[in-house]
Amino acid sequence: MSTTPIRAHVIVGGFPVGQHAGHDMDFARMRILQALQAGENIHATVSNDFTDCDKWIRDCQFLITYVAGPFADDEQTANIKNWMNQGGRWLAFHGSSGGKAVRIKGSPMRRWVKTAYHEALGSFFLTHPPIREFTVKVSEEEHPLTAGLPASYQTQDEPYMIEVMHEDTQVLLTTSDIKAPGYVAEIYGEDSSLLPDGKNRALGYVRQVGQGAVAYFAAGHCHSPTTNVQVTVHTSVDPDRSVPLNFRGAWDTEPFQQLLKNGVAWGTGGLG
Repeated sequence: MSTTPIRAHVIVGGFPVGQHAGHDMDFARMRILQALQAGENIHATVSNDFTDCDKWIRDCQFLITYVAGPFADDEQTANIKNWMNQGGRWLAFHGSSGGKAVRIKGSPMRRWVKTAYHEALGSFFLTHPPIREFTVKVSEEEHPLTAGLPASYQTQDEPYMIEVMHEDTQVLLTTSDIKAPGYVAEIYGEDSSLLPDGKNRALGYVRQVGQGAVAYFAAGHCHSPTTNVQVTVHTSVDPDRSVPLNFRGAWDTEPFQQLLKNGVAWGTGGLG
């Protein structure tokens, strides 16, 4: 095992500051840190949001984010982009593609606002239907981030709908099981989460940024009895559509565990 020290910075948290935002942040933080601990030469620092992000990633090789609400402002985003251009790698999960939501005039609904942060990350969250079971397809089986994954697998998770923002993005995971709710076209004008084939939606991708890179995976919803805000689930999770008190979904599956392992190796130089 390499003894070259590696610095990783982990951002896990909800909004407002200190809140869980409907996710078991303690569980997600613990599992990410456990994955990092497998590399004995990795030293990790931890934050709840992007405040002072430049200070933490300045001498850091690897950034991992799992957030629900927090996002980098324009200055913080510029620092992250500069850091990636110089070789930093950013691995983002789940709600990292979210951000700020605003009320639609004359409607009780909200829409998410696209910012410079999403341009840097490379994707923009539109919405998700209720938690359900669906099939994940591995579209790039030869990539280091998908090494050891089956060609397709079943998972239970929030079925994220994200817009991939850059043409040079390498899509790694997709699904064709997600159907857009009717309100998507109403509040966004179009369903921009569909890939060019008009059937599939991206669930994971990687993109080179200068000498560095960013990878994002939509998987990873988790909640506990005290952090749950789900009001229903799809019948593929529970016939009565009752929300499980504890939900770990993808976290307890071999494919996601392999994905997290691959992601840590990718971010710390163990994989290409």
